[in-house]
Amino acid sequence: AVVSTQSTGALQRDHHVTALVRDPSRLQMEHDNLTVKTCDVLDRSALLPHVTDSDVILSALGFPLAWYNPVSEFKVVAENLSECMRETGKRRVIFMHSWYTKPGSAQYNPSWFVRNIFLKLVIGQTLTGMWESEEYLKTQGHLDFTCILPPQLVNEPVSDMTFTTNDTDYHVPDCSRVISRADCARYMLDIIDNETSYGKIRCIAVNRPPG
Repeated sequence: AVVSTQSTGALQRDHHVTALVRDPSRLQMEHDNLTVKTCDVLDRSALLPHVTDSDVILSALGFPLAWYNPVSEFKVVAENLSECMRETGKRRVIFMHSWYTKPGSAQYNPSWFVRNIFLKLVIGQTLTGMWESEEYLKTQGHLDFTCILPPQLVNEPVSDMTFTTNDTDYHVPDCSRVISRADCARYMLDIIDNETSYGKIRCIAVNRPPG
């Protein structure tokens, strides 16, 4: 069983999926292997029974932008999942964040506007919140966690493009700076049983053909 915010790809691989959502009306999907549950993931007690019934947790949660303080919800979710998984003996969890979460890593983006306006002023506090949750996860020895960090997300069908990864620089040089949400889900599912991904903060990109 997979508890997921990335349901389509998991269902295509015949997983039994419990999708935890804020608003069920926004998930326009039906499948024999899909169970949709309303859950406030910021409430540890509400999250616990869903963790108990799962084998793997996949999280691609997002939260509203903040301007003055880090988006703390990312760390709260990580803390809640960690404690629920400690209590239930579950270990495998995969989060989806973004390139450039580590402070200062935006210097690698070649665009002045993206570096100094978008990454710093618009989503800077979101990236910091993600980074704080990643640093927290590194201290949780009972978890087999992976954080995947993709570039800009687009709504495109799943592809068969190959992935390139980088576990050190918080971006992937010389690769496409866009990736589909479906391909992110494909990568998360690919690495569920990949022990070499445990404990990694891993940037991903696809090798998109030119043109």
